[in-house]
Amino acid sequence: MKKWMLWFCWGVWLLGAGAAHAQVDRATAEGLMKKSGMWEQLGSIALQADASLAGVIGQSGDKPSEAEVARISRVIREAYSADRLRSVSVALIAKKLQARHVPELQRWFDSTLGQQVSKLEEQASADTQDPQVQMQQGMALLEKQPPARRQLLQELLVETQVVEAMTQITINTSLAAYSGAASVIPQAPAMSARELKAALEAQRPQLAQGFTALALAGFAKTYDALSTDHLQRYVAFMKSAAGHHYNVLGIEALDAALIEAAAELGRKLPSTRDQANT
Repeated sequence: MKKWMLWFCWGVWLLGAGAAHAQVDRATAEGLMKKSGMWEQLGSIALQADASLAGVIGQSGDKPSEAEVARISRVIREAYSADRLRSVSVALIAKKLQARHVPELQRWFDSTLGQQVSKLEEQASADTQDPQVQMQQGMALLEKQPPARRQLLQELLVETQVVEAMTQITINTSLAAYSGAASVIPQAPAMSARELKAALEAQRPQLAQGFTALALAGFAKTYDALSTDHLQRYVAFMKSAAGHHYNVLGIEALDAALIEAAAELGRKLPSTRDQANT
């Protein structure tokens, strides 16, 4: 898989949370999203998606015209708008967040360390620097990590389920975009949705391998400013019942929001062609 796509998926992967059925009100869910940094991170996804467009165009044999690029950029910003992504996410989190975990989550996100971690994650998700440069920086930092700190990053990789999340989100959003496009194209697509899903599932090991290297490099870069002691405390929070719950639920919310956005993008992309605007 192309490195620009790997890095884009890392950029939109957010700290999230778990599956339960004790609802909380939307204000509580929105408050936690803002404190955790998820609110701001969702707001930067449109920028990340639009920035990734340059990578797609640069590797495309059939390069779109300037007018088409402008239209594609517009529909990307509309499909991945902050309001759309936040609306889907806050509704899901309000519905599924276990109320018993709210006090501990609020204590963590209100703490000095919790605020620092959230800020670092916000900054990482908003970084539009060249993906290759980001990867190189992360790998260079990772290679310099002492064994104890590298072990903590490995534990964080497991606890956040980031590799599984990015792999599944990549497959789900690809299918959603394909289905969205197929719904507005008169002729039958060359590949059925079932065939596409099978092809994507066949790539799952390759995707997971790429995301593992990407996530470790991303963690090394994102949390570089944290002391080893603070990183250890963050890993401990992620291992707690509340931290695990919120992480799993946040992944689910992100997946749902991105699936809806990808489907909308797929529906609108055919209208960006010059032939559709003459």
